Amino acid sequence: MKDEKQGQQGQSSLTSFADKHTYCEQVKMENFAQSMRLEGYEIEVPSLVESARKRDELRQQLIRHYKQADTEKV
Repeated sequence: MKDEKQGQQGQSSLTSFADKHTYCEQVKMENFAQSMRLEGYEIEVPSLVESARKRDELRQQLIRHYKQADTEKV
C-alpha cells in the first residue's frame, strides 16, 4: 500500500538499478508465495541472500542437485 501511495504522488524511492532490482525480486517472491497459497501450499518467502556471490553458489548447488537427480532416473 505504501508503494501505491508513492506511485500516485509521482515520487519514487527507486532511484538506482539495484533498488529497482531488489524491489522487483521482492515482489516476485511475494507473488510466488501467494500463487502457491492459492494452490494449497503454505510456504515462507525466504530472506534475500546477502550477496550475489552467495546467491550464485546456492544456484550452482541446486543445479548440481537436480542434474544428479535427473541422471539417476535414466
